[in-house]
Amino acid sequence: MKNECCVIAGIMISALLFAGCGIGQTESGNETESQQEHYLSAEEDEEVAVIREEFSETKPYPALAGFLTEYYQIPEDKLSETRYYYNYTDLNDDGTDELFVFVIGSYVEVDNGNPALILTVEGDSFTVLESFGGIHTPVTITEEKENGWHMIIYQEYGGGEDGFRICRYNPDGGYQTELSEVVGETEAVSGTQILSNNLIDDLDQERYLTLAPAQE
Repeated sequence: MKNECCVIAGIMISALLFAGCGIGQTESGNETESQQEHYLSAEEDEEVAVIREEFSETKPYPALAGFLTEYYQIPEDKLSETRYYYNYTDLNDDGTDELFVFVIGSYVEVDNGNPALILTVEGDSFTVLESFGGIHTPVTITEEKENGWHMIIYQEYGGGEDGFRICRYNPDGGYQTELSEVVGETEAVSGTQILSNNLIDDLDQERYLTLAPAQE
């Protein structure tokens, strides 16, 4: 189940304010010039980029936590302070969700962020499709696709290149090839912004999942 929060739109359609009041019509019921202009404005509004925010799943995922512990070789004494966040997202529109996972903690962090994985899931088994050394959240999955896979955008800083990393899928190498680039600004895009949690608030309010096994 996806943990969706809300939808952000660039412009609100003002037509709702005038619905049913009869403004902009002649006695014969014909549309006036001002009303026609208003309809044109509404059509333009439909083209505004829309981003849907999605918070990380909140349900503990013991099998995933165990996989991450082994994959990153995290010592037992660091498990309780290593957090993980995950969202389901269908990156290639094949009807099966991939798992986008973000791991945060002093043991795994690097200069340009914290690591992330894209995984396929079959039961309690996971296969790594992509391993990012360091990223910053949130992560935008765009509606636009490259080679059949949705593009991935996240902010990058602290590792030499500051800006927004645009990852375009390459069938010969995945998301981290020469098709990936860092830009100073991105054009407005539509899509879903996953891992939208405020990490500082989560930490302060102890609202997070850790890799430590559940206490029985």
